[in-house]
Amino acid sequence: MPKKPPDKDKPKYVAVVPVGQKFVKARPGSSTDPADRVRLAYRMLFTLDDALRTLMKRRGELSMYVFEALDAADFLKMPLVDITLEKKAPEVNMFMPTAVYQKIRTAAGKRDVSLNVIVNSAMAQWLAKRGLVDIRPL
Repeated sequence: MPKKPPDKDKPKYVAVVPVGQKFVKARPGSSTDPADRVRLAYRMLFTLDDALRTLMKRRGELSMYVFEALDAADFLKMPLVDITLEKKAPEVNMFMPTAVYQKIRTAAGKRDVSLNVIVNSAMAQWLAKRGLVDIRPL
């Protein structure tokens, strides 16, 4: 029996929402197409990791905060954090849209630093704006 061709009008994915909610609220940085995501593995400085975890109330919020910080950062102008000054927390994996990953990668290349430096620097800026860490020149 021949396979039926996929119906182009039918959505490939569906969303689960609470009863009574009228529409799907996409999380910042979420992508409906898994093929449009990149997994980034990074290690955050303990100071930044501890500050971030004080904000967390639910599982999964860490990625949301990191994405929010990356989205708000000006990668080419922000001061860079020296990630060799202290130990880093265990590696964390985060899925993000390909476009955001490409912006991080481009900035890292232009500034001649690692992706980890860019992520830690963006987090430091974001947490400093919230009064959870201080940024001081070396």
